[in-house]
Amino acid sequence: MNFLKSSIFIFLLSTFVFARSIDDIKNSGEIFIAVYENFPPYSYVEDGVAKGIDIDLGTKVAKSLNVKPIWNFTGFDETLSGDLRNNIWRGNIVHKNKADLMFRIPYDYDYLRITNKSTGELETEMVSIKGPYQSEKWIIATNKKVIPEINTLGVFAYHTIGVEVDTLPDLHLSGFGRGLITKNVKHYTKMSEIIEDFKNGKLDAVAGLKSQLEFLLDYKNNKDKYYLTSDIPQMKSQWDLATATASTYKDLSYHLDGLLDEALKSGEIKKIFESYGVEYIPPTSKSQ
Repeated sequence: MNFLKSSIFIFLLSTFVFARSIDDIKNSGEIFIAVYENFPPYSYVEDGVAKGIDIDLGTKVAKSLNVKPIWNFTGFDETLSGDLRNNIWRGNIVHKNKADLMFRIPYDYDYLRITNKSTGELETEMVSIKGPYQSEKWIIATNKKVIPEINTLGVFAYHTIGVEVDTLPDLHLSGFGRGLITKNVKHYTKMSEIIEDFKNGKLDAVAGLKSQLEFLLDYKNNKDKYYLTSDIPQMKSQWDLATATASTYKDLSYHLDGLLDEALKSGEIKKIFESYGVEYIPPTSKSQ
């Protein structure tokens, strides 16, 4: 049985893992980079041009290797494991696109050590997650005239708040106080729709990613209009983000680790965030 399991694992490695060494990438003149689609300020297309924080960071990676970046815009899978499978080590089952690296991967010590119940292998066995470059937060934004500050989520027993479906804020707010505020938690499929209703006064507040809310609300120029919380009460609200590459070749992941660490220390990453009107929060983790 152990021999059979090992044989299957080796077959999966040889059949599905798409990985190129740095030399392969340089020789091809291109690097394939996976980023999430329609996800400002991180990665989006405006007037036919790719823009965003992760686009700028990916461009920096490409320049460091003297190659051209090719963007693989991808949607969100139901799980992080699905995102890594579809973009890094197997490729999408329909269009087969695979990337050399992917941005905006949660860098979580516990997740890095989760094992697959059926195989006993690490969930991250097929990928290398390194180069933490940012810390992100879930927060709440309000219209100051309606909700000047938030001391407890109980305020939403009297005010409406918009959330994206199936996100952590959705689950947390919908279940808060045994359904105390459920009727005022309004569900959307797109953050852009939440922001539109919030700006038009149809919502009193919105829960979302700090960087995204700052960008979409132009918070830097509207601090007198909007109130932002430091977190979401009684919920794990902060985590680090890093890059993912296939684990077959480690040279690319180590290159990314060093490159992003240098850009972090020099203040270059902070400048990229600030160019989008977003406050930069450095990661709290170091690569394992």
